[in-house]
Amino acid sequence: MSQTSHQSRFHFHPEQLETPVWVFDLEQGQVLWANPAAVRLWAEASLEALTERDFGADKLRGGIHSNLQPHLNGSVSEQSAKWFTRPWVFYPEGEPLNVQCHCKPVPLDDGRQGMLVEALSRSEESEREGQHQAVRQDAAGLMISVFDEQGHLLSRNSAAEAVRIGHDNLADYFSDPDQGNVIRERLLSNRSGVVTMDLQVSGRGRWHRIELRLGYDPFRGSQILLLTEQDITRQKSHQVQLEHAVHYDALTGLPNRTLLTNQLELALQSRQKDKQLALVYLDLDGFKEINDAYGNELGDQLLIELGQRLKKALRSGDTLARLGGDEFVVVLSNVGNAGEYKIVLDRLIHAITLPIQLRNHLLNVSASLGVTLYPDDESDADTLLRHADQAMCQAKLLGKNRYHVYDPFEGRTTTSQQENILRIEQAIDNDEMELYYQPKVNMRSGQIIGAEALIRWNHPQQGVLSPAAFLPIIEDTSSIFKLDTWVLRAALRQQTLWQQAGLRLCLSVNIAALDLQQPDFLHRLQGLLAEYPVVDTDLLELEVLETAALEDIVKVSGVMKEIAQLGIHFSLDDFGTGYSSLSYLRRLPAGALKIDQTFVRDMLWDVEDTTLVQGVISLATAFQRSVVAEGVETEEHGELLLRLGCEIGQGYGISRPIQADAFTEWVSQWRSFESWNACQNFPVNRDNLALIYAEVDHRGWLRNIENYLNDLSATPPPLYSSDASTVWYKQGYFRRMRQQPEFAAIEPLYHQIDKVSAQIYNLKENGRDQQAKQGFAHLERISKELVDQLRTLYVVMNCQW
Repeated sequence: MSQTSHQSRFHFHPEQLETPVWVFDLEQGQVLWANPAAVRLWAEASLEALTERDFGADKLRGGIHSNLQPHLNGSVSEQSAKWFTRPWVFYPEGEPLNVQCHCKPVPLDDGRQGMLVEALSRSEESEREGQHQAVRQDAAGLMISVFDEQGHLLSRNSAAEAVRIGHDNLADYFSDPDQGNVIRERLLSNRSGVVTMDLQVSGRGRWHRIELRLGYDPFRGSQILLLTEQDITRQKSHQVQLEHAVHYDALTGLPNRTLLTNQLELALQSRQKDKQLALVYLDLDGFKEINDAYGNELGDQLLIELGQRLKKALRSGDTLARLGGDEFVVVLSNVGNAGEYKIVLDRLIHAITLPIQLRNHLLNVSASLGVTLYPDDESDADTLLRHADQAMCQAKLLGKNRYHVYDPFEGRTTTSQQENILRIEQAIDNDEMELYYQPKVNMRSGQIIGAEALIRWNHPQQGVLSPAAFLPIIEDTSSIFKLDTWVLRAALRQQTLWQQAGLRLCLSVNIAALDLQQPDFLHRLQGLLAEYPVVDTDLLELEVLETAALEDIVKVSGVMKEIAQLGIHFSLDDFGTGYSSLSYLRRLPAGALKIDQTFVRDMLWDVEDTTLVQGVISLATAFQRSVVAEGVETEEHGELLLRLGCEIGQGYGISRPIQADAFTEWVSQWRSFESWNACQNFPVNRDNLALIYAEVDHRGWLRNIENYLNDLSATPPPLYSSDASTVWYKQGYFRRMRQQPEFAAIEPLYHQIDKVSAQIYNLKENGRDQQAKQGFAHLERISKELVDQLRTLYVVMNCQW
């Protein structure tokens, strides 16, 4: 049909316009005429193609009548008809396009009604979509699908079509069709909102992150559902790897300490009433010699093989974990009687003692096992593990290749006690003891300021033993005096070597409480200093347990003051565990307080521990003492401590204890963390600590949800903002913060977190654990955004100081 013949059918002679203009035949549902700009808008090759287009196939015919018919009447004329403006959604290429249209009813030649339409502009959102759609699709693989209220497909882009071909209903997008219908009905009933989750694409082995939101199509006169998808298979795989790395040992694939703690807690909670739980701490005998003789690679293969053997020796439902090195832990759940767990212990010992053939080497090892039984040993999970460790050390002292059961009534075994004490004294005389050195670092400046001397026993048969293996045996006997003297002499010798090499570091030495109270301690110390006159006493510090210092405050305080006159410094170790009063602290001449590592370890997610740590820091500041944090296990621990005002730290996150001959090399290679360096000029304002507590509290709350999803907790934590009266950001105290632009984003994030967590709880309660865990991943992303916002606000508030 020619353009001339079309124009003869209506009384309108258009000029050439750059804006799209066309005329609808409303009854036939066809375009009668359009200018070139309109042909391009409709994405057609020519005017003829546009006039022949079937708009019924485009889902538009019903929309034309429902949106335009109210503006028509029985006698339309060019003079009487009025212009009106309507936003329309078109589907020129099967994808939605929002256009603001200026419309006017016009009469056709045969008396029927038509509509003149001028496309004024795309909406701002549509313009952005048009400008960036191709880039987003190429860069992010964005797939878009549009559904009507019943979940029937209206359109989708080519990226979605390539993946979802044959899926013409929203329910088809979900592995469980009911899930799609439930989400659709919830969105329609709420009339707003967005659902975000990760879905596995059925039959393709891939993961998509979807966002489903409710929209409105003004042209069709009804609501629509807009679904966007992004392929996150690579990220999901990386996430799975990270989660595995967090909970499993990289070498053996066995659960690590983190997962062991969770599983032990679960085993304690699920223990049958008439059953026991046996916790077994296992340490290999002779592994160090094999590792030194044949190399770490073969040693690793040995650990892998032994891990497999131990697993096969256990019952179904028991847990085997590797703590690190050659240490393993076994949880024997629901043990009926002593005979039952002893059978398993014998199997474990037998499995380890069988020879192992590796690389043409026939290797023989054994193991020492420590056992504690719950509820006979009615302790928490951490204490049970420590008791099993103590029993294992006793098994080694008794000759190895055996197990020893912890006696909760005596606290430690008295078997062959005198023989053990004599053996330890013999080790001191034979120089089997050795000092390791754990660095102390100023985390704000990155400077190494000192080291703590820590004793190890190089046992000829059992390898390197930690202090827990022998100190408890002699700590209340006169043998501790002999060991303290050896430690002080070795520390002074090492300090002399460091000073001569130009390395000036403060060296800390632990002194037993019993020794410090001896009348001859000062005289012995002066004699040792005379042996090493080069040592600058200003670089020597004696560490005293807070609990020990309080046993005889008068005597201990007097001795400490006399020693301080020699130029030697003191620090109170494990501060916070002895409940000392302020008057005691004032009377003790200790220049530093060391925060106990048990508080530092959990401060990232336990507000009570964070508050206690901050309290010690404030106390030290008030009494003009320095403060040292033990147990800095990660970069995050150090960063939080710096934000609280603690600058000095030590722990595995900085370095494990190092042998003397390797310490100087470590000093030359030490590099601080970037996040710590960023805190160098950062002010500490304790008026804004509530923001830190909010961050820690939220991290702990998120951890509780994870425990609930992993069945480690029977009930979920309450929704975060369920009690509006206790929500910190609503309290009047924070009025000054509410004036900051950064504060505005916080409250909506909390509401979003509540909404997502409620959805997670609902999924979990309905037995849809996998979907609940997928929702948790989304919750973690929102939580990270919240933490970033809290930290930003903290920086802003502190910089206003």
